[in-house]
Amino acid sequence: MILKDIAKEAGVSISTVSRVINGKEQGAASKETRDKIWSIVRKNGYTPNVLAQNLKRRTSLTDPKEKPLYYIDCLQARTSNLNTDPFFSELERALEQEAFNYNYIIKHTYRPMDLKSLDSIIQADERNICGLVILGRYMFTKEQLKVLKEVYKNIIYVGLNAIPLKCDQVICDGYKAGISAVEYLIELGHKKIAYIGEQANECRFLAYKDALSLHNINFTIHNTANVIQSTDGGYKGAQKLLNSSSDFTAVFCANDLTAIGAIKAFHENKKQVSRDISVISVDDIDLAQYITPMLTTVHIPIEELGRQTARTLIDRINGRHTLPMKVELPFFIAKRDSCSKCRTTNRQQ
Repeated sequence: MILKDIAKEAGVSISTVSRVINGKEQGAASKETRDKIWSIVRKNGYTPNVLAQNLKRRTSLTDPKEKPLYYIDCLQARTSNLNTDPFFSELERALEQEAFNYNYIIKHTYRPMDLKSLDSIIQADERNICGLVILGRYMFTKEQLKVLKEVYKNIIYVGLNAIPLKCDQVICDGYKAGISAVEYLIELGHKKIAYIGEQANECRFLAYKDALSLHNINFTIHNTANVIQSTDGGYKGAQKLLNSSSDFTAVFCANDLTAIGAIKAFHENKKQVSRDISVISVDDIDLAQYITPMLTTVHIPIEELGRQTARTLIDRINGRHTLPMKVELPFFIAKRDSCSKCRTTNRQQ
C-alpha cells in the first residue's frame, strides 16, 4: 500500500495523508479524518518507504543522521478488543503515531493469553523488535513475566494502575483520580455514594473506599456492584443496585464506559441523572460529551499518555536512560451535566 491508496480509501488528498502520517497533523485535517487515516494505516500494515524517503532527501541509509526502520510490539493487557474500548484505542493510536515519527512501527499486538510460552511469540531479535508496550494493568504470572523478559530487552507500561514490574512506567494515577471524583460528589453534599466497577486489584475501588473513610462516611458493600468495566457491565451494575437494598444519591463509576451503561439503566428505570442520581467516572473519552446528560468525569490526558510512552521507550532503546523511569501525568475533573448538588428532598435522603 502506498500513500495514494490510503488517500483513496480515506477520501482525502495525498498531501493530507502525507502531513498526517509525517507528524504534521496540526491543521492538516479534522480529528475524525486523522483517526480514519491512521485506522487505514494500521489495518493495512503500511510502513514508510525509508529508502525512497532518503533518496528524495539525497541521503543514504548509511547516513548517521538517518534512522532505519524499527519495530515495537504491544500487549493489550487490559482489553482483548481495542475496538470496544475507546480509552485504549485512543491510547494505542497516539502511541503509534508518535513512534511513527521516529521510524518505529507497531509490528504485532498480543493478549496475555498469547504469553503461554516462548513458542507463542516470534523471537524479538529475529524481527528487529526493539521493545514492548504493556497497555493497561494485568496480574502477570511468574511464567508470563519470564517469557516477556526473555523476549524483550526494553519494556514499558502505560495505564492508571502502577504495576510491580521493574520497567519504565507512564501513568496517570487512577487512585488519586478516584479520590478526586468521590470528593467532588462529597463537595456537592452527597453522603450516600455507590460504586460500579471492578473491585479486585482495582485502585479506583480502593480510592472509593478510602475517600469515604477520609470523610467519615460509612462504607457498605450493598452500595457497590462488582462488574466488568464496560457498557454492559455498567448497565448490569446499575440494575443490581436499583433492584437491591442499595441506598444512594450518587454513583462513582470506574470508567466512562461503565458510567454510560449505568446511565442507560437509570433512564430505563425512570431515574433522572443529575436530578435524582449524580454520576461521575474516570477517563473522559470523546463519547462522554455526546451522551445525555453530558458526563462529568475525571479527564485523563490519553493522547499525551500514548505519546509520552513512545518517547520514553525510544529514549531507553537509544540508551538515554538505564534505571526504571516513572512518569506521572496530571488529571482534572471535567465538570459537566451528570452531577448536581444533593437534594435533601430526594427519596434516598
